[in-house]
Amino acid sequence: MTKSCSKTTWVNWGRWLLPLVAFAVVFALARFSAPLYHAPIVQVTALTSSHRQAVVDNFGNHDVTVTQHVTARWLNTKRRGQHVQLTNQYTKSGAVDSPVAKGQQLFVTHGSRTWQVSDHKRDGVVLGLFAMTLTLLLLVMRRRFWLTAASIGLNTLLFWAALHIEVASHQELAFVLFAALAVAFTVATTLFITRWTWLTVVVSTSTILATAAAVLIGYTVFAATGYRGIHLETVKYVTQAPQLLFFVQVIIGSLGAVMDECADIAVALFQLPGPARARFNAGLSIGRNVMGPLIAVLFMLFIAETLTEAVLWLRNGNAISTTVAWVMGLGFAQSLVSAFGIVLAVPLTSGLAAWLAKEVRA
Repeated sequence: MTKSCSKTTWVNWGRWLLPLVAFAVVFALARFSAPLYHAPIVQVTALTSSHRQAVVDNFGNHDVTVTQHVTARWLNTKRRGQHVQLTNQYTKSGAVDSPVAKGQQLFVTHGSRTWQVSDHKRDGVVLGLFAMTLTLLLLVMRRRFWLTAASIGLNTLLFWAALHIEVASHQELAFVLFAALAVAFTVATTLFITRWTWLTVVVSTSTILATAAAVLIGYTVFAATGYRGIHLETVKYVTQAPQLLFFVQVIIGSLGAVMDECADIAVALFQLPGPARARFNAGLSIGRNVMGPLIAVLFMLFIAETLTEAVLWLRNGNAISTTVAWVMGLGFAQSLVSAFGIVLAVPLTSGLAAWLAKEVRA
């Protein structure tokens, strides 16, 4: 009996090593995938660094440029197995380039005289992490994994179609298009989770109304204040319609958190007995407990998205106050608008779920 329990324990623990095994297998297979590419790929066998040069731009920013002389072996094309000499130039700041290391696989292009590095071959890491994530989800979700995978696949197709339509329309239909996309995301995801029930109606309606109300409040406040303190002219929003891009990002970014909150409240209220008033109060209580962590998570997500640009600003000698106001301030603004949606979703979902739950029971 003891041996049987011990064996079962080891089997259960061994299952959680499968994501690491999946990553290792896919990463190893991707190392030999170069013949599948049409673009020239080489693997670095030796390298030397030379010709370090200090540079100063028009704004007084100091940097160091390093030129690497690389010896590499061809992994595909007709030159497979041969060696080639090429160069790679990078800066110490690493804003748009990076050094290469021995053993790395690289995409190369032919310049005016020599071969040059165009990009790193990263499919092993990307596909390995993808396989690891899928394996972990399969272990945790089991049968429901396939519903989630189908929902993600459908949402990806919808997003791909919306992008193609948006590019073809030259941003004329952007806001209407992405607002409709948010509605499609909500309905499709909810249908996969709860199927066609009154619960689907509650979650979808509450999510759409709360998100729309939050965007309307945010737009009204920003327009009334003349977007004071909101610097949409930064590099991230250099487009023909920066306000449009800003609010579209808020809609898509906050949709998942609002939907999660609405689903938690609605599912709980549909299971509770008692009058509609009691269910409504219970929904408010649930909402108070979950909206704090959701707002904190969205705040961290939006702020984390600005960190890379903030680091670039700081490394170029900008003051911390300037960086926070011009770069991270956009994350604060997006978090504020998303928080409106999370807060408004609580009474909307509670009221709708309490009323429909009474009708369904009747």
